[in-house]
Amino acid sequence: MTMIKCPECRHHISSLAKACPECGAPIDAEWAQQEAERELKKLEEVPFTVEVPDGDETLRYKDDNINENETLRYENENVNEKEIESAEQTTPLPLSEGLGEGPQGSHFSRWLIAAVILLLLIIGGLYFYDYRAEQQREQRAYELLQGCSNPDFYEDFIVRFPKSDRIEEVRARYEEAKMQQNQWQVLVASGTREDLQQFVREHPTSPYIKVAQARIDSLDWVEAKQARTIAAVSRYIATHPDGYYVDQADMLRSSLERAKAEAEAAAAALRDSLAAAEQAE
Repeated sequence: MTMIKCPECRHHISSLAKACPECGAPIDAEWAQQEAERELKKLEEVPFTVEVPDGDETLRYKDDNINENETLRYENENVNEKEIESAEQTTPLPLSEGLGEGPQGSHFSRWLIAAVILLLLIIGGLYFYDYRAEQQREQRAYELLQGCSNPDFYEDFIVRFPKSDRIEEVRARYEEAKMQQNQWQVLVASGTREDLQQFVREHPTSPYIKVAQARIDSLDWVEAKQARTIAAVSRYIATHPDGYYVDQADMLRSSLERAKAEAEAAAAALRDSLAAAEQAE
């Protein structure tokens, strides 16, 4: 699952969502898959490679004072071969020679130490590079959570970065977002004004607050229009001075007031007519 942007409201949604939880727009599965692949490509990092020379080339150190073609030899060339063989049989090999000391042993030791150091540096560099890249990916994912109400985003962060220093905070926000989403789904199913008003009181900073207020506004207007009285319409205007239907409410109140005035005028005229008739008799 990957986070993508809704094509309608541009809110972040899960690539597996069939509809946007914010605006309700349907999500095409093929389009969502393509968007998910595009987002994954953005997070890919340039691989770190180490070139290894081909053939029989080896790493070696060069001493400017020693020719590569020179070889080490014993200073005494006149030693009798039999005496050397006898010495080898009777004299134990010095411990220093067994440990690789001397001209050849020292050169090999330096080469070995350098190779080990180089290997450790490469391994350390790879670990550091991967650590930095992981930190950057975590930071980008965390920034997406700011002001987010979709629990799928928090769940994705928890799965991808379980060892993050922010994991406890994200889990708490995930539980809160999940609870609000469940409550909102229940409210959408019930649709009563009392439940919506309670939700607004309990969650004044919820991302669903504007939608809940809009539903309350709509329910109050329907009630006022059905009552069709000046008092009911005036109550709606006072309760929702910036409501979506406030212009219609003003027109309806004016119409009701004119009708009332006309009815009162007709009633007064009728009373005057009846009084004049009584006086004529």
